[in-house]
Amino acid sequence: MNEDFAISDKSWSSPSTRRTAFLTGGGILLTMLPVTLLVPVLKELVSVQFEVSNFWAHAFMSTSLIGGILAAPLAGMIIDRSQHRRLLIVVALVGNALCFAAMALAPTFLSLMTARFIEGAMHITALTAWMATAADLSPRGRAGRIMGVLGGLIILGITIGVPLGGVVARHSVTAVLWFAALFSILAALLALPLRPVTSNIRERFRFREYYDHLRTHPELLIPYAYSFIDRLSIGVVVSTLTIYMSDILALTPAQRGIELSFFLLPFALLSYPVGRLSDRIGRSGLMVTGSICFGIVFMSYGYVSGPTLMLAMVASGLFSAAMFTPTLALCKDLSPFQHHGIAFSGYNIAGSLGFVVGPLIGGGIFTFLESRMPLIEAYRGTFVITGIFEIACALISLPFLIRLARAGRVK
Repeated sequence: MNEDFAISDKSWSSPSTRRTAFLTGGGILLTMLPVTLLVPVLKELVSVQFEVSNFWAHAFMSTSLIGGILAAPLAGMIIDRSQHRRLLIVVALVGNALCFAAMALAPTFLSLMTARFIEGAMHITALTAWMATAADLSPRGRAGRIMGVLGGLIILGITIGVPLGGVVARHSVTAVLWFAALFSILAALLALPLRPVTSNIRERFRFREYYDHLRTHPELLIPYAYSFIDRLSIGVVVSTLTIYMSDILALTPAQRGIELSFFLLPFALLSYPVGRLSDRIGRSGLMVTGSICFGIVFMSYGYVSGPTLMLAMVASGLFSAAMFTPTLALCKDLSPFQHHGIAFSGYNIAGSLGFVVGPLIGGGIFTFLESRMPLIEAYRGTFVITGIFEIACALISLPFLIRLARAGRVK
């Protein structure tokens, strides 16, 4: 990182910086609420309303991420160059709201998926801009804490969205889409008072920048890999596990939302303490341990129910926080200040790819196994295979993390 541009502890205490931090935190929270607001009614919103198979309910979750993947490279470069980041955030969030309104009014399945695709592009642009702003605010030696707050707010938004979606759905399935639009508008309003930023890049846009950035900073592939696997697993949770709760456990939308909140609430609450801990003891151990333990718990999902499932969800939140926050901080640590937009858009691309692959892999594995074994065994096999992915990521990344630690790049 270029230390000349790092924010100092003194400037961190200024009213202007604190106001920006407050607005950024609130904006991130509101931007993330719509992500899981739709999860408890996924089956009703897609499969039931448009009379399509459960595979297309999985695909609905992935379509948003495909739009995000395609938009993220350009968004990252614009964020690094623009002195009008707040305008970019506002436009993206207003566009996000309009897409949710279009989904609520969609007459056909194709129009629903088209609006979902565009919504993904709008969302990833706003989220990346918020993340770059948070990274810019991180003082030297405190990246874990600041990114822990960022991670906590991201997960808190997701956490609140799940049970809130279940409650709203009691009145109307499509009402969750109108609530998602409202939250996007509120997030846009928080971006309006943001102060202008100073861009250090003036050359024209070149998509080769992504290749050049990874070539000069290949160590960023480590947090990108964790982002990919983490989102892959969460993709299976919000799609396959949610449908499992409906098909096997016969839980209502509200009950599914509450069950998932047992996973997400500890995840959100522990993100900041884990971030502080990673500043003290380092990122590597927490990332590897968290990923392995989360993988093991994930493999148990198909064998538990009732209170035991609740305990599994709580454990999943604990181990996910141990992996997620240090990964965010590591991405910030390894990226130059003037390229936070590109670095975090790459992080979001990796995560979006994981979220795309997660529901599709979950649905694909389940569909393959369902034709060869009883329904419950198909779900169990899907969860076991996903858990193995988490463990493999930790074991494969360990030698590279050790190498970076020996070079003094990470702890």
